[in-house]
Amino acid sequence: MTSFEKTTLEKRKMSIDKLNVWVRSICTCAVVIAMSGIAYAGEGHTDVEFAYEDGKIAVEFGDEGPVFEGDFPTEGIDLQYTSEPGFASELEEGMGIGAEDQIIYNVVSDLMYWNEGFQAVPNNAEIRIINRPPAPLVPDTIIGAATGDQDGSFDPAVNRIGNAELNGDFHSDLDVFLDPKGDAANPSMYGAYGYMITLGTDADGIADSDPFAMVFNYGLDEETFEEGVEAMANLVPEPTGSVSILLALASGLACFRRRKG
Repeated sequence: MTSFEKTTLEKRKMSIDKLNVWVRSICTCAVVIAMSGIAYAGEGHTDVEFAYEDGKIAVEFGDEGPVFEGDFPTEGIDLQYTSEPGFASELEEGMGIGAEDQIIYNVVSDLMYWNEGFQAVPNNAEIRIINRPPAPLVPDTIIGAATGDQDGSFDPAVNRIGNAELNGDFHSDLDVFLDPKGDAANPSMYGAYGYMITLGTDADGIADSDPFAMVFNYGLDEETFEEGVEAMANLVPEPTGSVSILLALASGLACFRRRKG
């Protein structure tokens, strides 16, 4: 074999080795992307699922009872913002409502705050919800420590979540913010923030849902947050109960804690 042939074979071998490395790299990246997709799908997007049953909006609750959870990130471009949980009554899930039915929510509590017990809301914090469609068509909803009940309406549009498609399929996500927000997380505001709502519709003969809690984690570890979720779920009254009485009890506990401190 001539030196030229030997050099040519070596170059070919080097090219093949580089190709094999490139192929292995591509395969590795494909596996990582696929596994990331599986992990993301496993976490999923959470929704408040509902349907019409016996002349009323019936909300599907999980094992934790009448409560739904969300998370406010403590860093990044989504600092103190979330669009979960959304609201859904989807045909593929065996649900669905009337064609183009509108859905609203009624706020039936002040903002609640929990951090190893119910406490006064820190830093004049508020929940701000951008409804659908956003302002100026539908004003934002502000939920604070003393904002009280806030009924939704269709005309004018207040606390509007959205409307169903012509086939009755419904899915809408609202933008939820924890205010005030700075350039970085504020540990003094860490805690579980929650409020209670009911769902309403403009469909004839369909009554509002029973109340349930929306609870958002800002900076708490999972175990502590779940304790707060349970505490707020326990405040949601039975269909014949009184939200105001239970919230007054929670407020009294918070005042007692402050005096004791």
